[in-house]
Amino acid sequence: MRIALSAALGVALFAGAATAAPAKDAALTQAVAFWHAHHCEPAPDETMWEHGWRFNVLYGDCGGGDGHDQHVYFFDRGRFIGTDGLGTSSGIIGMWRDLDTIAFMYVLYRRHDPLCCATGGGAIVRYRFTGTAVKRLDPVPPRQLGKVALGR
Repeated sequence: MRIALSAALGVALFAGAATAAPAKDAALTQAVAFWHAHHCEPAPDETMWEHGWRFNVLYGDCGGGDGHDQHVYFFDRGRFIGTDGLGTSSGIIGMWRDLDTIAFMYVLYRRHDPLCCATGGGAIVRYRFTGTAVKRLDPVPPRQLGKVALGR
């Protein structure tokens, strides 16, 4: 009797868990479609995306997967509202976010650094959603620092 009851309870819990799976995020689907429509491959990094939040972001390589053409695209409920405005960067890392602010670290490369091994440090840039647009809160990472040429 205990085994049958345990088995029935296990099946009920498993079935409940299967139906509790999150619904598909239509805004994310729309944003990813925008990403691919702009010839960005491979798939974007979705780690900074918060399901159900109005302000979101996708970022990653738009240059064929070699890592040299990193971009940040901002979305309002899945609708594209802008980029980071920096064109392209070699390394971007999502750092943190809250409801209306998202922070990225731009990896800085010295002139002769290989893609694997940046030696120029990094610069954190925060972006805030105003309700209608995205505003950069910090200075653009340098292309040159002193006499040492850097690149994002």
